[in-house]
Amino acid sequence: MTGAQSRMRADFWGNLERRMNVEWLAVTVSMLALTTLLCVFSSRIGLERIDHAFYDRVLSTAMHPDPSSDIVIVAIDDGSIEQIGYWPWRRALHAQLLDRLAQAKAVGLDILLSDVNPAYPNDDQVLAEAMRRHGRVVLPSMIANDRQALVSPLPALASASAGSGYINVYPDNDGVVRTLTLAQEGGQGQPLRHFLTAMLKAGGEQARLPAGYASGKALRIAYHGGPGSYTSYPYAQILEGKIPASAFQGKYVLVGSWGSGLGDAFPTPVSPNGLAMSGVEILANGLQDLIAGSWIVAPPAWLDIFLAWLPVLAACLAFRRRSPRKAFMVVASVWLVVMAGSAAVLLALHIWIPVTAALAGVGLAFPVWSWRSQEASLQHIDRELQALNRERLALGDEIQASLPAQRDGSLSARVTQLHGAIGQLREARHRREQTLRFLSHDMRSPQNSILALTQLQSQPATALQQDELLQRIDGYAHKTLSLVDGFVQLARAEAMQLRMQYIDLVELAQQCADDFWAPARQRDIEILAEDMPDSAWMRGDAALIRRALGNLMDNAIKYSPAHTRIQCSIAREASFWRVSLRDQGRGMSAEGIASLFKPFTRIDENQPDNPAGAGLGLAFVHTVTERHGGTISVNSREGAGTEFILMLPAADKPPSQSMR
Repeated sequence: MTGAQSRMRADFWGNLERRMNVEWLAVTVSMLALTTLLCVFSSRIGLERIDHAFYDRVLSTAMHPDPSSDIVIVAIDDGSIEQIGYWPWRRALHAQLLDRLAQAKAVGLDILLSDVNPAYPNDDQVLAEAMRRHGRVVLPSMIANDRQALVSPLPALASASAGSGYINVYPDNDGVVRTLTLAQEGGQGQPLRHFLTAMLKAGGEQARLPAGYASGKALRIAYHGGPGSYTSYPYAQILEGKIPASAFQGKYVLVGSWGSGLGDAFPTPVSPNGLAMSGVEILANGLQDLIAGSWIVAPPAWLDIFLAWLPVLAACLAFRRRSPRKAFMVVASVWLVVMAGSAAVLLALHIWIPVTAALAGVGLAFPVWSWRSQEASLQHIDRELQALNRERLALGDEIQASLPAQRDGSLSARVTQLHGAIGQLREARHRREQTLRFLSHDMRSPQNSILALTQLQSQPATALQQDELLQRIDGYAHKTLSLVDGFVQLARAEAMQLRMQYIDLVELAQQCADDFWAPARQRDIEILAEDMPDSAWMRGDAALIRRALGNLMDNAIKYSPAHTRIQCSIAREASFWRVSLRDQGRGMSAEGIASLFKPFTRIDENQPDNPAGAGLGLAFVHTVTERHGGTISVNSREGAGTEFILMLPAADKPPSQSMR
């Protein structure tokens, strides 16, 4: 490198503003690239499950049932089976039913009639004649054997029908039915159409499909109600004439199983409490979408990526001129806007925009930008300190002796400032090392595990069962989210401005005990709140104090054996409240206690039964306690349990006099 090049390089990196711009551009580009990869590979790494959960929650929470009155279900229900007899019934009964449905616009028999019934060989002819009389009856077929074979209705029945189509629905990888595929190719390359399109054709109507719809593409069902929403009549009551023929005039009628143990049933986004919806009801929802064109559509892949870029880019633009505390608030705001926007577009426009890739991109951009901006600032401080040191040494003893007294005082003040800057530098370096460790080890570990799983899955000899694979990927994804949450919460506790108000520690402790009652109950651990005053007032940030107490209680449960007790007490000592949490767990050595509150440090990390974690929970407690002017201490011996003691400043004023 020439001298001119060295000077240009030194001039570039010596300009902090220019360096920050380069770092910001690099972070922005890398986060956009990461977001693109998350969009493309979301289904492979398990992120699609989070999108599914959000999608289902929006639909189930905000859905307003609007089932069409032009669609009626004839239910083969338990009452009809009890009255007529065991299933399957004679096909002559289906012929009688069709005569009762003569005024229907079209009838779809969701009953597979592919085999001859040897007990009643003439029934097929009777049913075929009834179908010809009606003229608008559609029969189902079924695609089987990995879409290589088609199970069709008997030729005599097929020739008498107004059409047929495959009845298959294909759940997503979590078993929930969200889509229908209306056309596809069979194993021999023949075009296949869905049962519902055949029904619509028999009714003399044209299917309404989204613009640009291509064969084989799945369409999202805009469910118009949960189980039991559509008008339905029992099969037996129609045969007995209890339901007038006019009830079916001009309507699409679906005949299908409803009884327990009959037919197919699937979870759907609008099924309450995991209740399955019968296949005929799913077909009714799809038929209404086909008539009204109310499908939920998804943007093409390139537009999906672009829409995921927008919040990431907005967050990165805000990071450039914001403090860490405000940058964190930007992340929370962007997350809220992304989720609210996606839900609004889904409900108002029937367009589904996945959110997970954008949320992950925005969430990861915050620690990455914090790391790179700290790195740039620290390097700039290093250069400035080195230059200052060279300047001080260049003065020499002779020059220093000739300086006037006020110059000596000025130099001494500058040296004092230098020592202060060195202390700040050391602290900043320590935080940088924490961030680097978080990104390079803790965050990468679960992601490397996911990559290893995908490599194993690509080899038939090492491939896992789908359920096991999804369970493992789901676990690693949740671990990543937990790490990010812990890191963000610690950064928030260190940097955010405290929202001071009067809070009652007794009430907070009782709330925490309620929060952790369920996990404690699962292991038969009893949480006792003893030796509590009526109230214990202090001034502080209620959310941070409650989370700190929750972290201590969570640790006590995790590290305690089953059938033990956790004792919580609060007492006044001079101007402080002494908050104690004692468990009967494994305890700690003196060496372990010495490093207990350091971030990313975990005791007995390699012990087989050690609970999972990132070593951030107690660091959070320590930070929150110190920021409130308190202290934290530990009493513990191996095998004899652990006691955490918080000393928090007490307040004598009543809670009504909150800080303004």
